[in-house]
Amino acid sequence: MNLNMSKRIVIAVFILFSINSFSQHTEMLNVEFGSFGKKDDAVGISRSSININFPTQFYKGVLINGLSYSQYDLDYDSNNLMNSSSIETFKTINYSLSYMQKLNSNWAYVIVASPIISSNFESSLTMDDVAFNGGLIFTKFNRESKLKFGLIYNTAMGFDGPIPFLNYSREINDRFSYDLGFPITKVNFKINDRNKLNLHVKPKGFYSNISKNLLLDNSKIAEKAKYQSFVTGINYLHTIDNYWKVAFDVGYQLSSDYNLLDENKNSVHNIETKNSVYVGVNLKFDLLKKGNKNEKL
Repeated sequence: MNLNMSKRIVIAVFILFSINSFSQHTEMLNVEFGSFGKKDDAVGISRSSININFPTQFYKGVLINGLSYSQYDLDYDSNNLMNSSSIETFKTINYSLSYMQKLNSNWAYVIVASPIISSNFESSLTMDDVAFNGGLIFTKFNRESKLKFGLIYNTAMGFDGPIPFLNYSREINDRFSYDLGFPITKVNFKINDRNKLNLHVKPKGFYSNISKNLLLDNSKIAEKAKYQSFVTGINYLHTIDNYWKVAFDVGYQLSSDYNLLDENKNSVHNIETKNSVYVGVNLKFDLLKKGNKNEKL
C-alpha cells in the first residue's frame, strides 16, 4: 500500500472536521479537544473527536477511507431550558469515502461521500439520526497558487444544506502563504521546519437529531439541534518528530447561534449564546511523506 499523500489536498480542510462528519485532516490519526468558555446566562460547548484515515493509491488517483467520532458536551444555564438533561450530549459517527485525482497538469478534483449518524442517543436509532454529507471540489493550480471551487454538504460545520466552497491560495515566499475564501480564510507563517503559525477565520458547529423529541416550555416540540459559530484565532503547529505533531488553537467567536428545530427545520427555541474565547489542542500522527505526485491536489 502506498501512503504517499500530501497535507495540501484541499478536501482535507473540510471534508474529513470533521472533522467529524467530514474529516478535516489528511493525517492517519487525529485527536482533538476544544471548548468555548461558558458565560453567565449562556450555554457552554466542549468538543472532542478522533479521526482515522486509510489512504491508498487507486487507479490514477488516491482513495481515502475515513472513520470519525465526535462528541459535543453542552453546559446550559439553569434558567435557559426545562428538561435540558436529554440534550446535554450529542454524538456523531461517520464513515467517509474520498477519491482525488489529477485531470492534467493544471486541474484536479476530489469527490466525497459520507454517511453520518448524529444524535443525542436517548432512544433507539432511526433514519432520523442518519444524514448524508458529500462534496465535489475542483482545483486549478500552478507553481505558486491554487484556485479551488465546488459545492459541499457538511453538517459538521452546523449547516444543514449545501454550501459553496471557494478558495484562492498563494505562496508569497518560503515563509508566508495565504488562503482566501469561504468557509475558511487564513494567513500562514512558517517559523522554521518544526514550527508554524496561522491566523484564521473558520466555522465550527454541529447539526444533530434529537432522538427522543423534546417538549419545550412553550409547548413546542424540538426534533433537531443546530449550532453555528465563526471563530477567528491563532493556530500553532509543532512537529515533534517524523510522525507526530501537536497543534494549539486560541481564538474568539465572531458570531454564535444555537437553535432547536422542529420537524420542518424551523426554529422553536433559540438558546442564549455569548461570544467567548475558544481554546483547543490537536494531536496528529502521520505516515505520509513528501514529494508524491498528488501533492498539488
